[in-house]
Amino acid sequence: MRINELYFMAKWNTFFGPIMEGQFSLESLDEWLKTNRINYTKVIVLTDSNVNKMCLPIFLGELKNIGKTAIIEIEPGEASKSFEIISQLHLALLDNQADRKSLLISLGGGVVSDIGGFLSSTYMRGIEHIIIPTSLLSMIDASIGGKNGVNINKFKNLSGTFSSSQGVYIYPNFLKSMNEKDLISGFSEIIKHAMLSSKSLWNDCINCSSTSEFIDLISKAAKVKIDIVEKDNIERGNHRFSLNMGHTIAHAIEYFNDHNISHGDAVAAGLWIESEIAFGEGIIDRKSVELLQNLIDKWWPRLDLQNMDIFQGMIADKKRSSFSKGFYFSLWVGVGKGAILTLVSKEKIQKAKTLYAHG
Repeated sequence: MRINELYFMAKWNTFFGPIMEGQFSLESLDEWLKTNRINYTKVIVLTDSNVNKMCLPIFLGELKNIGKTAIIEIEPGEASKSFEIISQLHLALLDNQADRKSLLISLGGGVVSDIGGFLSSTYMRGIEHIIIPTSLLSMIDASIGGKNGVNINKFKNLSGTFSSSQGVYIYPNFLKSMNEKDLISGFSEIIKHAMLSSKSLWNDCINCSSTSEFIDLISKAAKVKIDIVEKDNIERGNHRFSLNMGHTIAHAIEYFNDHNISHGDAVAAGLWIESEIAFGEGIIDRKSVELLQNLIDKWWPRLDLQNMDIFQGMIADKKRSSFSKGFYFSLWVGVGKGAILTLVSKEKIQKAKTLYAHG
């Protein structure tokens, strides 16, 4: 290890495994493999076809101690988060002679980390897992917290597990291969974390003028999510639901568009609409809402939602109560003040959606 490594790498020990972030994170993984590789009969890398081309050579080139590996590839996108693909992956692990002493490494964005977490926690009742996020969204959100999920029909993450890992290694240099559209998509989750955090990260988001600046916010944004999930590790308390801000609407948008809109872009629209709902409920002031909405409008064009039945995509939302006539939302209270779970009527939801569509 280099003397100045600590300056370039952040490390957190969490209930779901250690997290390392920085330009020497893969070097740290290689040191871990130097000691622990002997404990595993097989190392299998799960990735998608895009990451295979752009990141896999870099990843393997940084690791001297990984030894012989098998590569399993899926197609990118939400369509791969299905039980049909999960079944195929179980058989692919079996074909590669993976046993209970094998190690699965998920190298990719949020879809790969979701599938990898589910796969590793269910194959032969559980094998060990390492996560290497390659997209901005997965670096600051999807890879953190131990949650994973599989879609059923078009309902997002309707099935899933909580699982731990041997480590999450965040290597920002992977983002050099990402296009601007994908970076902007991931920025929506940084904004969400800033809304829940201090004014420092919020001001950073407000003042960003280029996508290259997003990389400097990874450590701060990751720390926000780590702090929240550490207080509510299996989503049963009063902390973790705040991370669902923007997601009730976002999942409805994804459902309606058959997941052809990126998750990050849907979250951006969800944050806009749900902040309007919060104002309508008297939870937050107009100035804060306008600052957020102007920030979102700066980076994202408005989605065409006029013909969308927003309620159809919300029926499987995890916060919904079957005993009510409305829907529960995690609504923003203000910068650094968190969110509150609020039952909202269909009329108020529709009004906020209309304002977004015609604003």
